[in-house]
Amino acid sequence: LARVSGVGTVSMGGAPTREIQVYCDPYKLQAYGLSVSSIAQIIGAENRNLPSGSIDVGSETYTLRIEKEIDDPSELLDLVVSTSSDKVVYLRDVATVRDGSEEREQESFTNGQRSARIIIQKQNGANTVNVIRDVKKTLKKIEPTLPSDVKITTVVDSSTNIINTINTLKETIIITFLVVMLVVFVFLGRWRATFIIVLSIPIALLASLVYLFTTGNTLNIISMSALSIAIGMVVDNAIVVLENITTHIERGSRPR
Repeated sequence: LARVSGVGTVSMGGAPTREIQVYCDPYKLQAYGLSVSSIAQIIGAENRNLPSGSIDVGSETYTLRIEKEIDDPSELLDLVVSTSSDKVVYLRDVATVRDGSEEREQESFTNGQRSARIIIQKQNGANTVNVIRDVKKTLKKIEPTLPSDVKITTVVDSSTNIINTINTLKETIIITFLVVMLVVFVFLGRWRATFIIVLSIPIALLASLVYLFTTGNTLNIISMSALSIAIGMVVDNAIVVLENITTHIERGSRPR
């Protein structure tokens, strides 16, 4: 999901995180003269993956690395933590190891069922609708690979409001076209006058889009809502002006 174009961050919430827990027996630690901090230091020192310089062999130079990372939690039990009276003390002698989950600080529920929450945030300046559409396409490819008891549910989709606003703007334009054509033609009785007023709608919208483009602004919920309101104002002004022009022509004024 993080590789989807426009995605900024992908964070998880409510999902269990694996944690290897080492439970030390305080009485055994005391018997061997050990402490919890010394055990932690030994585990940290033995579980390392470090670069170790380079070595020259003839004309070739090879990079060296010490790989001592523990692959299986059971390997921890074989770590030497001390030598007491010529006796080697292993971690298994003073502690037990548990491969489980860390203590949860938060839990997530969806429709009353335990869930893991994936939060996807877009990059600054990215198109919200395009990003969410691409994320949903990726999720459809991922879903078949998940276990049968894992389901993906969309909880919050911020593109819904934007799409609804776009659809509302489209409906407003269509309704305005039809109603204006009907009202103007009924009252003025001229197709030419009707066409002029209807033509004011796309011209006003085009001018607004040009302004948004040149100023670097984007089409969003606020700007599209403003356009929906402005269409009514533009049509109202166009009707008033055209009606006045019609009155002057009927009184004998030249159309020009």
